[in-house]
Amino acid sequence: DDDDDDDDDDGGDSVETAQAGQGVGAKALKAMHNCKLPSNGSFFLKCKVCEGGLVRIETDSKQQVKSTLISVLSRVMVQTAFNLLSQSMSQITIEVPHHEDPTCLCSDTYSVKDLMAEGGSYAPLFASFFPPETNLKDIEMSDMVDGEGNPIGSIPRPLVHKFNILHRGVGIIVCYDSHDALSTKIYVHQRVETKRIFPSLYDMFVGGVSTSGEDLSCTAAREVGEELGLTRPSLSDELFKCTICTSYNRCVVTVFTYKFFPNVDEIKWQEEEVQWGDFVDYKLVEKSAALSMERLMDSGCWPGSERDCIEAIRLGSHHVGRREKSIGDYWDYVPDGLLVWVAWIQWLRDNSKL
Repeated sequence: DDDDDDDDDDGGDSVETAQAGQGVGAKALKAMHNCKLPSNGSFFLKCKVCEGGLVRIETDSKQQVKSTLISVLSRVMVQTAFNLLSQSMSQITIEVPHHEDPTCLCSDTYSVKDLMAEGGSYAPLFASFFPPETNLKDIEMSDMVDGEGNPIGSIPRPLVHKFNILHRGVGIIVCYDSHDALSTKIYVHQRVETKRIFPSLYDMFVGGVSTSGEDLSCTAAREVGEELGLTRPSLSDELFKCTICTSYNRCVVTVFTYKFFPNVDEIKWQEEEVQWGDFVDYKLVEKSAALSMERLMDSGCWPGSERDCIEAIRLGSHHVGRREKSIGDYWDYVPDGLLVWVAWIQWLRDNSKL
């Protein structure tokens, strides 16, 4: 998944060290835990639509530690009222909890024309959370969603990650000359060692976040094109959705497969994302994923259901070669990708493919 930004940190261990299973996973997990947010109870928001195009958001919270989050979510809630009022009003005033003190309301007025100038992105609602010189056109917007993946409102992607807000994304398994992953090889890649989150870890999915209003199949096509240079239309229909919910990432992921045609398609890595990749026999991926999950379980760092993890490990143990050492035995996978992998296994089982 590319739910993170590159920066100038000192990178990860070398490819050789990653293959030896030394240190890479530990560094990535440390980065993961640095993304945790404090938990200080719940709060509610109430929206009132008043005369004259005034929309007021009120909260019961007095917690300054969550004041910025409350202010952000208030601007998401405002969007529903705005959609209703924009047909009859030329400008709308909002009153929302202040980002430093939720007990105080701050007021802003927006013209319908200005707010909708960028195709309804609602970026101007969040201008106060960015430096004054920020060009609003450069702010990438994502959809905050409900538990089923239905959009609730638009929110800047940096704020999605900062506050771990539930959003939409995709995961794609690239299959060699087939859409049937179990009968062929699938593409495994290694993240570059300069990634801020999960440097040098491996993934069996190409993944990414949908922009606001973007069709999920368009997201999937864009991601395989950007990361692997695969631009020929070859995606499956949507296979299933799963929700990844951890202390550092909350995403409703829609899964696809991509059929790679040998002698037609050519993989070209995105240099800032991928440092190694190859097609690997499905059974080897199954085995290496099981070993990676075992290491996470043993270290107490597995972020999902232990029961589902144990079942996935069991499946990865039941094939020839489990005891034979291979280079994949030392691959530490991105935990988010492993969570989607567990959901993949459940989908296969539910559809009598296992």
